[in-house]
Amino acid sequence: MAALFLVVWLIPAAWGAYSGWWRAARPALSLGEFTTDIGIALMTAAAPIFMFHMVWVGAFMEMTGGLSALGSWAWYWSWLTALVWFPLMVIAYIIRAMKLRKEARDAG
Repeated sequence: MAALFLVVWLIPAAWGAYSGWWRAARPALSLGEFTTDIGIALMTAAAPIFMFHMVWVGAFMEMTGGLSALGSWAWYWSWLTALVWFPLMVIAYIIRAMKLRKEARDAG
């Protein structure tokens, strides 16, 4: 059971970090662009993470015999893991953006 909960936290965290890293391919030059980029990364990360939770929660609930609360439990886990994957997404965005800016500055 501990391995299941580890996967439940690691996959959303990895996908959130990847979404932020991917979106920073063209770093923002203003606060508005940064907000737009984070919003797009959020939309890109939230749907697959919710679907991931639907699958594992659905499988778990099917084993235990009750599928009636599937949607609410998937939303619960998506929001709960967002406490981890959303900050990782923003941190990954900032790290890649800073790295790309430094490389551009060094290249001249």
